[in-house]
Formats: sequence, structure tokens, C-alpha cells
Amino acid sequence: MRRLWTLGLAACLGVAGSSLHSGAAHAQQAQDLTVIVYGGSFEEGWRRAVIEPFERANPGIRIRIATGLTMQTVAMMRAQRADPRIDVIMMDEVGAAQANAEGLFEPLTLATVPNMADLHPRFRIAGDPYTKFMYVAQVIAYDKTRITTPPSSYRDLWRPEYRNRLAIPDINTSHGVMLLLMTARMGGGGERNIDPGFVGLRELRPSIVTFWNQHAQVAQMFTQGDIWITTWTSDRTQGLIDSGGNVGWVIPQEGAYIIDSTIGIARGTKRLDAAQRYINYVLSVEAQAANARHTYLTPVNRKVQLPEDVARKLPAGEATLDRLLPADWSHVTTQLPQWTDRWNREITTR
Repeated sequence: MRRLWTLGLAACLGVAGSSLHSGAAHAQQAQDLTVIVYGGSFEEGWRRAVIEPFERANPGIRIRIATGLTMQTVAMMRAQRADPRIDVIMMDEVGAAQANAEGLFEPLTLATVPNMADLHPRFRIAGDPYTKFMYVAQVIAYDKTRITTPPSSYRDLWRPEYRNRLAIPDINTSHGVMLLLMTARMGGGGERNIDPGFVGLRELRPSIVTFWNQHAQVAQMFTQGDIWITTWTSDRTQGLIDSGGNVGWVIPQEGAYIIDSTIGIARGTKRLDAAQRYINYVLSVEAQAANARHTYLTPVNRKVQLPEDVARKLPAGEATLDRLLPADWSHVTTQLPQWTDRWNREITTR
């Protein structure tokens, strides 16, 4: 879940941004396809890797971008069920599983999205209601100036020297949910026994500076020296590294939850053919390789061959993939309202 979706934005269909074109005639002829894209540096890379080449190859389609965070996006899909105005939905699986259970996706087929045939089997969804299009990992990100020995375990977050130098993701992000799940696992619980997670995070509470819910917020806190350590995503951390940030990231010894975002089509869209073409392009070798370079997204298309200088910036390769943990999002979504209420009472309230 990358950025908050503003419901007022959805209601008026004023999208967060639109791709620019020269020439009024082209703008008049082009069919608008509105797609959700995560914001910030992700959007910048996505424009280069996907939108611009897709529009060049499909001059009759103009992409309009709306930025969104998963849970608010699910609410938007419900609100627009009878008349969808956002055609292509990008979100983390915690929301996609919920939206699918409510029948909010237009199913995909190999006939209309043939590049699905080239996906690693782990990233195909039974029945193809939507598809996964990339993966990254929830990692420990740390300030290399102030932490010279890289952390090796999630338990390092509880070290006393990080008191008032630690931020964690809030429960309104999938990252906060995954930290809760990991803390529960370390305490002998898990998705179906979440109590140890709340126990562990209550113990951590005195060390926490803030609960983050936007990636730009994390980058700013690292840059200003406000925090030394947090759980973040491999792609966003690598982006900060390549922009000059003196940070590092590690997959701890416990492993890390995989963040394998999804993309699908809103049921009832009036631009079905354009939406299918767009998703097929997203899954293409060309787009997958470009996203690895520009946005540090690990490809799910098995035909992509990454250069070594790109691959080492990603949680790529079978050995690394084996260390990444899946969550049972179908179960998590049924529990999330209760967990959120409990989090607000026990974790964010001192």
C-alpha cells in the first residue's frame, strides 16, 4: 500500500495527474484509460517503464493516473461498483483478495492477457480475477552512518539504543499489518494467533518516534536524521540509496514478508479492451525489465533476464524468493477491522 487514496478525488474523478501530450487533435481522438499507480518515485519510474512506451505503442489510448492506497482503493471500488470510473486497479493483495471476494474485478483470460502465461506460477491467482505484477520485500532499513553493523533480526528493533530513533508503519498500511504478523510469529503466534504480536509491539511502543503511513515520510525522516531504523520496502529503500541516501536494507534471519502487488480491471469498465492491453503490457518482458531498472521492482515474468548490476539491487533469485513469506490475506482481511481497533487502543495510544 503505497499512498492514500483520497475519496474526494475519486468522487469527482479528478485524477491525481494525467500523461501529457502535444497536439489537441491527438487529445481529442485518444480514449482515456484511468489507472491507479502508486505515488512518488514509483509513479516516476512507472511513467518511464510502462505508461510512455504503452502510449507510443497504442496511440489511441491516453493514460490518466490516479494515486491510491489499498484500503481506500477497495472503498472506492465499492462506491463505483455500478459505474466504475477507475478502470485499472493497482493494490496490495490484502485489498485485492477482499475486492475479489466482493466480485469487484473483471476476470482476466489468457486470450486477452496472453503474457500471464509467462508468469512464475507463484504469481498467478486461481481463476485469474487479477494478477500479480511484481514483488519486493518488507525489509529492515537502517541509517548506515549511525548503525555500522547491519541488523540481522527483527528483534534488533527492540534494542535499547534505538529508543526514540525508531519508526514503524501504521496499521492502515499493509506494512503495519506485516510487522504485526512478523511480531506475532516471533512470539510463537501468527495470523490465527495475533496476541503475541500485540504483546511485542506494546513492549516496543516506548521506542517509537512515529507511525508512518507514506513512503515520502520515511525518506524525509532518514534524510533529516530523525530515525535510524524502520521496516520499509526494498524498492523504496533502494531508491533512497540511489538518490544519495546513506541507508542500507537487509532481509533478516527470520525472513521477510513478500509484497507482491496486484493489478486488475474494475468489473463493468467501459474501456475493457484498453484495460486488457494495458495489463498485458505491464506483464511484458520489456515493461518488467524496465521497472526493475527504474523502480526496483522484481519481475514476475520468467522470461526476464536481469543484468547483474540491476539484480543485486532487488530481492531477486530463487534462493531469495524462498526466504520471503506469504501472508494468508484472505484470512487477514476478515480480522483486520478488529486488529485495527485493537492497534488504535493498545499501540498508538500511550
